[in-house]
Amino acid sequence: MSSQPRFQAVFFDVDGTIFSSEGIILEVYHDNFKEYQKKTGKPKKLPGLDEIMAQIGKPVRTIFDNLVPELEFAEKEELSNSILSDLVRRIENGKGHYYDGITESVKKLADAGLKIFAASNGRKPYVDAILKACSIYGLFTEVPVLDYEEIHTKIELVDHTMKKHGLKPEHCALLGDRESDRQAALQNGVAYVACAYGHGDAEEHRDAIRIIQSASEMSFLLDPQPLR
Repeated sequence: MSSQPRFQAVFFDVDGTIFSSEGIILEVYHDNFKEYQKKTGKPKKLPGLDEIMAQIGKPVRTIFDNLVPELEFAEKEELSNSILSDLVRRIENGKGHYYDGITESVKKLADAGLKIFAASNGRKPYVDAILKACSIYGLFTEVPVLDYEEIHTKIELVDHTMKKHGLKPEHCALLGDRESDRQAALQNGVAYVACAYGHGDAEEHRDAIRIIQSASEMSFLLDPQPLR
């Protein structure tokens, strides 16, 4: 009996799968909210850590619609841009937490010939900063992001990327921790691997082909698929 690789490509969620912003996110939001309050008198209250973390994994525009619905679109964009710049600066300076073994695990998959893609709702500077700071950016075939023109959701991002690279859903897996990851996998017919070490809960891990407790467990993606 011969065998072939089960998967040809892997999509990685970023925050909650590769990296955690939880240790820095509250200070970043509060610093920038307070600066914005000084200039404009808005918003009236600061979000708590639980409120912020509940938004992680959602598109940026959705996050600010939920946290500061009273602000106009342009005001939300200004505030979110200042937070983005602050986050990128801190990540470039070594802040935030990378999950144990993630660099080695991504490298192992890439070295085995799998195509590696990002599948994040985060903006390009944020995603790029995270991948570059742990020296895995060069392992990625592509780092696509939402452009709000052709790609509005993670579901569309995965679909667009598979078509662009000629990939079949049955040859792809998506690793993530939140409901947006689960939906992006299921709606595209892609295998969902739930990262229990991330920010999500058990409800968001339903329908996963496997629930992993650490990055090192990703190596099962290299298990061969028997040919009968």
